[in-house]
Amino acid sequence: MIDLQQVVRAKRVVLLSLAMSAIISSSGWRAAAASAPSASSSTTSGTSGTPETSSATPPATKDTTVILVDKKTNTLSVAKYHEDAYEILKSYHATVGKVKGDKVDQDDLKTPEGVYTFNALLTPPTLKAKFGVMAFYITYPNVFDKLAGNTGFDIMLHATNEPERLERDYDSQGCVVVKNEELNEIKPYIRLALTPILIFGELTPDFLKPSDDRMKAFFKSWLQAWESKDIEGYIGRYHSAFSSEGRDKAAWRAYKDSLNKRYASITVNPDRVQYYRHPKYSVIRFGQNYESKTASGRVAFRSEGTKTLYVAEEEGQPRIIEEDYTPLKW
Repeated sequence: MIDLQQVVRAKRVVLLSLAMSAIISSSGWRAAAASAPSASSSTTSGTSGTPETSSATPPATKDTTVILVDKKTNTLSVAKYHEDAYEILKSYHATVGKVKGDKVDQDDLKTPEGVYTFNALLTPPTLKAKFGVMAFYITYPNVFDKLAGNTGFDIMLHATNEPERLERDYDSQGCVVVKNEELNEIKPYIRLALTPILIFGELTPDFLKPSDDRMKAFFKSWLQAWESKDIEGYIGRYHSAFSSEGRDKAAWRAYKDSLNKRYASITVNPDRVQYYRHPKYSVIRFGQNYESKTASGRVAFRSEGTKTLYVAEEEGQPRIIEEDYTPLKW
């Protein structure tokens, strides 16, 4: 994983650029479609293609699926998540950005590398014809991209109405592109806000194994500190550049400390813990079944959803640089 210490020194400049990027991104959505669904909604294409190869079996309800993209081999794979190794269900040829390398700047024609999810699905007639039967918007830039000062918007996994483009390995403006019929086949494996897409410059065998002992130990110690209300042990596992819900690390510490004092007990009860390793950073995602109680035993707060932790290196140690939460669960 990459150490962000040098990036953090320029954080104020980065945050200003991010504000501008957000404004630009808002207008970018209108360039692709007249209107877009919310992050928690989706539309159906109403268009069915005939796959050139036999269809993979749609996932069982409780299966966690993941999309893997290897830019070096121009391969997109649908995989089932297992802690010891991804199970590749089917692979497709994918066309990526015209310029090789990791995306840094808006309009650099590069496909970003990292761990993302999908936050919207557009289909015709709101989707422009050049994007084919559908387009899934990818959550680029994520928190790591923003801290690194990377700019750009409207990165998608989409199809195309120009099949000849797919004969070329590098022909997009930064998106990942597959055939119409192939994206129809991939669609059942994608759940908005939940299904991750990992994009690699080169997907080496080591990264086909999602978890490692170091990340497991880190998650266990962080969880124990949270549930035991050990504020120093808890906040010590956060990056100096941490930001979430509009709070920096100091504000987050004060907020969590106030909750520790308010509640007699806190339980998280994680389930379906998933680890996603990438050369740039790691992601830990889990089902959160949170409950806090007062001294009298009354339930003060309860919630269920999915929490995602973005973990970057700082001084040779894993540290949480951002976390987010959705009420959606697998």
